Amino acid sequence: MNKKVIGALGLMLVLSGCAHHGACNVSDAEELHRYNKVYFTSEQAELNYDSMKVLNEQIQWLKDNPNKKVIVQGYTDPTGTPAYNMQLGKKRAEAVKNYFVKNGIAANRISVVSFGEQDLASAKNTPQSWPMDRRAITVIATD
Repeated sequence: MNKKVIGALGLMLVLSGCAHHGACNVSDAEELHRYNKVYFTSEQAELNYDSMKVLNEQIQWLKDNPNKKVIVQGYTDPTGTPAYNMQLGKKRAEAVKNYFVKNGIAANRISVVSFGEQDLASAKNTPQSWPMDRRAITVIATD
């Protein structure tokens, strides 16, 4: 099964591919991409008020696009062990999925994956940059 995943860097790849093939609905990708990240407190997987506001935008988009599926990617900062960070990243992604389901999105439209401390948001890898690493990103998945 071929998957196209649209995320921060994936969006640019899709946009360049659309220029060659003309088969992408770029407005869908751009709309979700504008509001695709939520952030977490250190060592936590609970959603805060700001995160819920962002997720409410995603929920509305998903309701407006009932045939779309998403993947929620969970990430952490590098302060824990790799095993701990993989579990925490999964908990963060699952927290987003649970919020979607609680708000009317079918669970079979949402996949979760943890990247733990892989793909840090900043190349600096400093305590000042770690809050940007503690995130969940929602990306569009299409066949």
